[in-house]
Amino acid sequence: MKISYFITHFPYNNWLGSTEHFYRYQYGGAELAAYCLASEMAKRNEVNVFTTSVNSKDSFENYEGVSVHRYGTIFRIEKANISPGLFTKPLSYDADVVHAHFSTPPGEMAALRYAKKKKLPFIITYHGDWQESFGGFIRRAALSFYNKHLIDKVLSSADVIVSPSEHYISESRFLGKYKDKTITIPNGINLNDFDIQYSKEECRKKLGLATEKHIILFLGKLAPYKSPHLLVKAMPTVISKFPNVEVVFVGDGRLKQQLKELSRRLGVEKSIRLTGFVEEGLKPFYYKAADIFVLPSTMRTEVFPLVLLEASASGLPMIVSDLKTFRCIIEDGWNGLFTKRDDYKSLGDAIIYLLENEDLRKTMGRNAKEKVKAYSWEKIAEKYEEVYQRLVK
Repeated sequence: MKISYFITHFPYNNWLGSTEHFYRYQYGGAELAAYCLASEMAKRNEVNVFTTSVNSKDSFENYEGVSVHRYGTIFRIEKANISPGLFTKPLSYDADVVHAHFSTPPGEMAALRYAKKKKLPFIITYHGDWQESFGGFIRRAALSFYNKHLIDKVLSSADVIVSPSEHYISESRFLGKYKDKTITIPNGINLNDFDIQYSKEECRKKLGLATEKHIILFLGKLAPYKSPHLLVKAMPTVISKFPNVEVVFVGDGRLKQQLKELSRRLGVEKSIRLTGFVEEGLKPFYYKAADIFVLPSTMRTEVFPLVLLEASASGLPMIVSDLKTFRCIIEDGWNGLFTKRDDYKSLGDAIIYLLENEDLRKTMGRNAKEKVKAYSWEKIAEKYEEVYQRLVK
């Protein structure tokens, strides 16, 4: 089968996890999911990925059977690369099915044009609503226009919409009217990447972290929709009962400086560590070094964060906000805890509860590690392939 994938940003294979190149060509969980799915699908299909380039030049890569066609970027809207070539040049390649990853625009619009021109089945993986409530004026204006005038055109044209989380379908601003053609296929994980042969103490020493402290981990973009500031606000209460605690923020984003200033105002700066962006190869060490993983997101941009799978594979108990979509992986009291959305007191209480109950932390971690076994990329790719075959037939 010939599969054409479209996504605005697709990680460079030789740059994956590179700190230097991340800031030139940013990607997140949706892009990593697209990368892993394409890699797995290429083991038994012909796979072409159509995406943008880091610069103004077209380029081509092939790794492990994945053919990546990059088209020159002529300008950017915030961090979104815009390439006219993405709308025209893929038409010289044939396919049996077209699959767009709905992440950063406008890759899905290029996929829609391709599907209509070629008269091919069109599938979309919907990685979350685009929130126009934060960012610069240009970003907010562009997304406001897209959400009002274009998003329904894309979704209505799809033969199948995939939501990684069943619970997100009702939470989304846009998916509700397309329930009849929306199915659920979760994101996946390469479990072997997180099976590292180092102890917690060894990981901490490697990363320069204190071996005697409780470590709370946040890993992800420091962006408003993930609400990392709530974790900082929760710390005065936590530290009053557990002075020997350190919160480690792994990732970068527009809120980094605000988090530094907030931690100083609250007098907890000595218990907050901001690492910035780290290479992919170091992430398993941060998970293994931690005691608890926290994701206090508050906006509908979240659907099925890969970090929840990664934390699970690392045997960590998780504390998340009560977004319905997190039920895709979290079972309250079994492998994690839910807290009230946008409520740092609730978050602080949950952290204290787990710090007070070491046996419960360990049990939740074991449960998380067992559950994540069902989410290997091999199993997820098989589900997608069934959809492709049905559409082609």
